[in-house]
Amino acid sequence: MPSVNNIQAMRESRGWSRPELARRMSTSPQQVERLEKNQRRLHQDWIDRAAAAFGVSPAAIISDEALVLPAINATPVKMEGASADRLRQDLPIYGTALGAARRILGEAVEQTTLNRAEVVQYVRRPVILNDRPQAYGLFVSGSSMSPRYDDGEMVVVDPKARLRIGDDVVVYLRPENPEDDNGEAARAALVKRLRRRTASYIELEQFSPATVFQVPMSEVVDVHRVVPPSELLV
Repeated sequence: MPSVNNIQAMRESRGWSRPELARRMSTSPQQVERLEKNQRRLHQDWIDRAAAAFGVSPAAIISDEALVLPAINATPVKMEGASADRLRQDLPIYGTALGAARRILGEAVEQTTLNRAEVVQYVRRPVILNDRPQAYGLFVSGSSMSPRYDDGEMVVVDPKARLRIGDDVVVYLRPENPEDDNGEAARAALVKRLRRRTASYIELEQFSPATVFQVPMSEVVDVHRVVPPSELLV
């Protein structure tokens, strides 16, 4: 991991707030702060996203190149054949918070509280999802899927996509207290990898700590597929 980076200096030279940079990088202000303070691993994906946000080369994020950036004075040009529909910024990111570990068949499993009634921001919709209005994003909470997803990293979810073994998924669980289940606004969720699915249980995998576990289908409300980055670039 680089010992220093230029994210904060570049952000301040632009006059941007952390929320503004977070919007441009499709992440959370908290994640930007961690990256600026070197409290989060600055892997290549973060370097590329920061470089794209600032309009510089990836090398500039971790070197002395172009620390002071000029004010933006360019006018966007509509490319021939481009469509405003392809660039619309309407993919909702729902509010998330790390919930207490939930015990599943005696094992403590890290879970997230996802409030799908609260949109915390909108980001640019990948072209492949233009005809899927139900798609959404969320920020991963906790470290159970590291190094695949770091705490605070955004994932894109397609609720209508067909599930395949090996997919990363968001599994919605019924609240342990039935009185807390209002059916829509807030539900516990697991961001894990799908290993197996039967009529009676779903088998999931996490990486940190590495474990495979099963959840009875009686506790599952729904399962949504996480769209891999390779598909979003199509």
